[in-house]
Amino acid sequence: MKKQFNDWNVSYSTISYFEDALKNHSKVADVYRAKDILFNIELTNGTQIKMLLVDEYTLGLAAVFRALREFGKLDYIVTAGNWNAYSPDAKEYGDEHGIGIFKGPEFLKALYLKNPKRFVSKDD
Repeated sequence: MKKQFNDWNVSYSTISYFEDALKNHSKVADVYRAKDILFNIELTNGTQIKMLLVDEYTLGLAAVFRALREFGKLDYIVTAGNWNAYSPDAKEYGDEHGIGIFKGPEFLKALYLKNPKRFVSKDD
């Protein structure tokens, strides 16, 4: 049987949707996908960022540690979809260690800011 998901269970449709959203974002100059769910993004201001796309219902601290162990230094960890979320511990750890922890729609909005990691959702 053919494997339909990567080791993080992020579906191709989710990856493809997010890749298209990034390619069509006015603040993104270029996008290169590596290791299936790792996005190397060049912003229009020349900034280079590494973003990992996951599909965790609730992105917790254990998943953040796993991501860093498997992918090394990351600038952002994004959990796809409006229905997904992240735990307060994961967000706090990210803030303390310079890693933006976002839901997909938040990340796309944050890219409009000069410093996207400072983006705060209205829900927060």
